[in-house]
Amino acid sequence: MKLSMEEVIEAVKEELLCYEDMEEYAQQWEKEFREWVKKKYPNKVYVMTIKDEDEIFEIADSYRDAIEEHTIKQYWKTF
Repeated sequence: MKLSMEEVIEAVKEELLCYEDMEEYAQQWEKEFREWVKKKYPNKVYVMTIKDEDEIFEIADSYRDAIEEHTIKQYWKTF
């Protein structure tokens, strides 16, 4: 399944917002994701291939876990 960067952002943010008090973190994830993409793939068109919707859930759940465990830097290193 191929999604544009914007589609991935919206899907992950939507999933994060299902959790209570995640508005600020959803915005933070978007900002950090855009920075990660710029560093990892400069000067490219941004289309991502994901297996299925479960991968979107995994991205959001992993980020939520990183927030709780205070390991956000590690999250982006292994993203």
